[in-house]
Amino acid sequence: MSTTREDWLNKAVVELRPIFKSVGFPLPDSIRVTCGFPSRHARSLNRAIGEHWSSKASDDNFHEVLISPVMDDPIQVFGVLVHELAHCATDGDGHKGRFPACVKNLWLEGKPTATVVGKRFTDNFGALVDGMGAYPHARLNVNSNKKTQSTRMLKAVCECGYTIRLSAKWAGFGLPTCHCGALFTLS
Repeated sequence: MSTTREDWLNKAVVELRPIFKSVGFPLPDSIRVTCGFPSRHARSLNRAIGEHWSSKASDDNFHEVLISPVMDDPIQVFGVLVHELAHCATDGDGHKGRFPACVKNLWLEGKPTATVVGKRFTDNFGALVDGMGAYPHARLNVNSNKKTQSTRMLKAVCECGYTIRLSAKWAGFGLPTCHCGALFTLS
């Protein structure tokens, strides 16, 4: 059994090599896989659960594959890995060209930009994934540290048009006087 996420992911790549080859999309030799957050651009799209970097971007010519730590279900992780490895096998095609045929031949469903694990994928890979053992990772909840805004600023306006903002705490002590001499009122 694997003791690290990367060990599990690397074993999965070894298991997948002959399968990719059998469907006509052999994997390149130089592939690194890891569990980690995708690039800032991919995160900003708020949907990236995996990412592939071409060997052309690597100083040592390795394809780099990242699987997001927000996932912990082994079959789902395996599905994302297959999607990203399809990018390795069809390097340069993006989600067009040979890529759609590759993911379809590997039983992934949905649009090429957002493939999903379905019944056929699970039927074909379920035993292999079960045989690999548990994915040694617990889901990372990225929203757990987000603080909710506790202070809402209130808008106070003077009759002359001057506007300020202050917290309810300070408004409770009384509203200030404007430079024109009039009192601010909450609006």
